[in-house]
Amino acid sequence: MKNLLLTSLILLLGACQPSTDKANASQSEIEKNVVSKTSSVNAKKAGGDFSLLVDLPYDIIESDQACEKPIVIEFFAYQCPHCYKLQKYAEAWKQKNGDKVNFKTIPTHLGHQEFNSFLIVHQAAKHLGILDKATPKMFTRLHEQKKAFASQDDVIAFFTSLGVTEDKARSAIQDGPKIQADIDEGFKMLAKYKVAGVPTLLVNYRYQFDVTKAGGYDKVFEVVNETLKLPSNCSTK
Repeated sequence: MKNLLLTSLILLLGACQPSTDKANASQSEIEKNVVSKTSSVNAKKAGGDFSLLVDLPYDIIESDQACEKPIVIEFFAYQCPHCYKLQKYAEAWKQKNGDKVNFKTIPTHLGHQEFNSFLIVHQAAKHLGILDKATPKMFTRLHEQKKAFASQDDVIAFFTSLGVTEDKARSAIQDGPKIQADIDEGFKMLAKYKVAGVPTLLVNYRYQFDVTKAGGYDKVFEVVNETLKLPSNCSTK
């Protein structure tokens, strides 16, 4: 089992696109609806009466979701090297803006079930209130230590290393229905916003982009700051 996970890890670290192999019917129905988005939008020229095709660093999308506090959502996969590289920029941005903006992460295994344990650990860490500490450690575990989670005891040991008691860690990881509900909700969001690859950022349920569209890893959160100032259904206070 462990050898299979590590072999799969080596083969898949370079991929940040969904697999064609679907794990179950519900996720298959969700993932098969994921399609590529249009890369440019029509914008009005200021002061003019005609339209120009402007290559903005984000896509403007329609959504029925709103929020009382500005929100930034990152769709990502732990095995994705681009997500791993973006992590340090996300952490730096959250340190400066975490009190003003709700930063939410939605993980996916991209159809590769061998990484499902990372989704489970992610959701359990969120329930334990230690996700900010767990996320970078999970990236390090996978990309630098080349280690998966081999068992439930392995996960509990991981949580206790982050200061959680063994009882609380065991209780969180064994709450299967709650964890699965969160994972399923994440897949629904991936489908709703037609996320075709990761990492993808969604700002205020209105502006969506990836690293390429933003112009590079170091530009991603510049685009986040820019789009947070734009009109949306979310409060900008």
